[in-house]
Amino acid sequence: KKKKKKMAEISSMYQKARKEFGRPVEFQNNEPENLFEHLPNQKLKDEFTVLNPYEREIENVPILSEYGTNTAQIETRPKGQTHVEGGWPAAIDNTDLDDKTKYRKKAEREEGYFLTCRDLFDRHVEKYLKQNNAIDIFEEYFLEQTVDVSSGPPSAKTVTVFQDPSPVKRTVANLSWLPDAKKLAIAYCNMKFQGTIGGMTVKSHIWDVTNPNTPELDLIPVSPLCSIRYSPKDSHIIAGGSYNGVVQLWDTRKAGTPDLKSVQTESKSIIDHSHKDPVWDIKWLMSKSGEFLSVSTDGQAFIWDVRNLSKPIESETVVLKPSDKVNDGGPKGVLGGICIDYDAQVGGPSKYMVGTEQGTVLLCNRKGKTPQDKISHCYHGHHGPVYGVMRNPHCSKYFMSVGDWTVKLWTAEDALLKAPMFTTFYHKAYLTNGSWHPARPGVFITTRMDGVLDVWDLLYRQTAPVLSVQLSEYSLNTLQCTAEGKHVAVGGVDGNTVLLELSQGLCTAQYEEKNTIEAMFARESSRDRALLQRAKERKGKARKKSHALQQREVGDKDSSLDDVDLQELTKEFLSSVKDREEQDNQAQQELETRRSHLIKLISEGQEVPNDA
Repeated sequence: KKKKKKMAEISSMYQKARKEFGRPVEFQNNEPENLFEHLPNQKLKDEFTVLNPYEREIENVPILSEYGTNTAQIETRPKGQTHVEGGWPAAIDNTDLDDKTKYRKKAEREEGYFLTCRDLFDRHVEKYLKQNNAIDIFEEYFLEQTVDVSSGPPSAKTVTVFQDPSPVKRTVANLSWLPDAKKLAIAYCNMKFQGTIGGMTVKSHIWDVTNPNTPELDLIPVSPLCSIRYSPKDSHIIAGGSYNGVVQLWDTRKAGTPDLKSVQTESKSIIDHSHKDPVWDIKWLMSKSGEFLSVSTDGQAFIWDVRNLSKPIESETVVLKPSDKVNDGGPKGVLGGICIDYDAQVGGPSKYMVGTEQGTVLLCNRKGKTPQDKISHCYHGHHGPVYGVMRNPHCSKYFMSVGDWTVKLWTAEDALLKAPMFTTFYHKAYLTNGSWHPARPGVFITTRMDGVLDVWDLLYRQTAPVLSVQLSEYSLNTLQCTAEGKHVAVGGVDGNTVLLELSQGLCTAQYEEKNTIEAMFARESSRDRALLQRAKERKGKARKKSHALQQREVGDKDSSLDDVDLQELTKEFLSSVKDREEQDNQAQQELETRRSHLIKLISEGQEVPNDA
């Protein structure tokens, strides 16, 4: 205690003026100064023994304990599960909407149908209503929550590139995705007239997206393929249209040995009953037996039945020659077809659209009774061939067409609106293809002849694309999106097919985007309709005015005056003019006299009267 008391008495006081607080510290060299000296306690020192040397072990590793236990062994193995729509009889195809509709109507007409429904209602509905009163199983908790896609600008990255294995590179004419997007069928063809040279093969290929080095299967056609399409009902069936006008089918289950990996044509059309020009596009139709549609620049649209592919269905053949009633001011004669749009879920099972090389889009209906009725509408607006036409998958009333240097948006099946409601600016390069995005109602993609891919987002900007990607130094020819819209395959004239992955913002629909885009399209359509109505009214007024002038001229000619009346009228007119001149001269003289009098008064310094 004494030691602690003594230590506590040691203190040092440091004084400094208040104005010097905050100043920078300045150190100087001074001589050392002894402030305090504390001597050792000799008594305490004698009680300790000095160890020399002194050793001590120090361990820095933490002390751990090891425990062990035995766990039960679990075996895992992968299993697959197929989800299909059940409850239908074996004779009913659950993928065919017509079959299911007919079966429902037949079941509803049975006598025991209502009794069965009433029995199910009495037994189960009360229970489910009570459960729903306790917990709302249909409540949406995140209705107002939107997907955050503002993390970065729109972008697209290259996943892989499929190169034409032929030594002589060919143009990628057409693309088709397997429904699960695991395989991609590519049609290769030299588009130049008589451009086939030695060493050029006629094969087209099926690629596995995980193996871009070698194709998985080779399709061997009778002539190079210009179009190719997977069957939506059976993913093993592929239809293709050749350069010589023949259509054919392949069944990938009948491929050769694993070393060959080639598929021969299973069935094909007879060349005498086929197209006379290359088959530029084909589309599978909704039917029980399996039918597909093909168009060519020979001016005909054929519908083929897979059960008898030797010749097309004659009653369904359409000559692409619109009647004068439908073709208002468009090109005359037979029009050559280049592209098709058909989607039974969007436009209906009987309607399809054809883009022609004359710049016209034709709306066709299979239910037309006469050849003239099968072409119901014509849309003119492009200066060159229409290379792409497609209905909006979310707003079926509107469609897009790609041709010349622009993309145009139209209102379908409107007798008044025959002009596009929206047109992009004129690009520097020719546009070669285009497609709506399957998941975004306001996004469409186009390809250009200078090798650039453009992505347009009408929800964000309508004047320019939100993304432009330079994919090749050569022209791009075709594109195809996957069903979910995450990936896009783009083919070019150099034989390369680029697989792109779009950013999250481009493939994720925003909250209420469909309603917003549909309202935008409806607003533009109503505006165009109002302008057309106003122009029509102006033309009517101008026509009535012109007619009235003509009637007045005719009346003036009929009511001619004789010479006596004309002379009297002339004298009266001249006398009135003379009287008016005299009155004007008299008023001018009075004004001059008054002005001179005022000047005289001012010069003499006299007061000017107020009434002057």
